Amino acid sequence: MNKCQNTTLLLDMLREQLYCIGRIVARHQVPDDVVWEIAKGFNVIFQRVRRQAEDTTWEPDPPSPAYRMVPHPAITYFLERLDREADTSASEVRKE
Repeated sequence: MNKCQNTTLLLDMLREQLYCIGRIVARHQVPDDVVWEIAKGFNVIFQRVRRQAEDTTWEPDPPSPAYRMVPHPAITYFLERLDREADTSASEVRKE
């Protein structure tokens, strides 16, 4: 696996985690400031792990279908950032 594939794997994993958190946040009406802190924390973790990613032979599963609940705006914001990151990574692979 190359660096771009590792990044895609990390994006897929983090997206699934954010969907999980988003469902919990929506169900329990967590205050906005707490949700923003969670989203910021996930961003910091993702950036750190992405820099440290090692090559692996494991292939990611296809993304899960979208959920019916509307996520908190902080989660939506971060998911959109992940999608942009995935688009950038995919375009870099096509260039190679």
